[in-house]
Amino acid sequence: MSGISQYLLSIVGVVVLSMLLDLILNDGKLSKYVKSVMGLVLVFVIVYPLPKLVKNKIDFKSFIDDSMSFHEEYQSTVHKQQKDALARSLEKELERNGFLGVQIEIWCDELTDISKISFIFVDLTNLVLSENNQHINKYEAIKILLMEQTGVEEGQVIMSV
Repeated sequence: MSGISQYLLSIVGVVVLSMLLDLILNDGKLSKYVKSVMGLVLVFVIVYPLPKLVKNKIDFKSFIDDSMSFHEEYQSTVHKQQKDALARSLEKELERNGFLGVQIEIWCDELTDISKISFIFVDLTNLVLSENNQHINKYEAIKILLMEQTGVEEGQVIMSV
């Protein structure tokens, strides 16, 4: 059992013991003394490990570093979800404009900022055109639509057939 779990278990044990003694004893003078003693025991149990912590010089930076790595993992997961959501919304916009089966992948400069898009990769291998789009330059129309929706420049939209 780790030191922290032993510490918490001892606190819970003293609290439970004092509750049991409170239930067993009636409301006389002895009960007041027992409650006072159990309160002192509880304070002692809580304070007892403090000198050991000061003596061992706990490195609080280890707690912060662990939380920072968790924060970065969480942030990258959220960033990936944002990129995927933007890609799906662009695919739906293309479908509304008659370009079915287009798959989009977004690459960003920074790991945390979805607004700084480096490239938009457009996979047109499963492209199906609606009847309205049969006689237009599909590549140019898709590129213009993506540029309008995201604010990227022409060279940042890369298409694969």
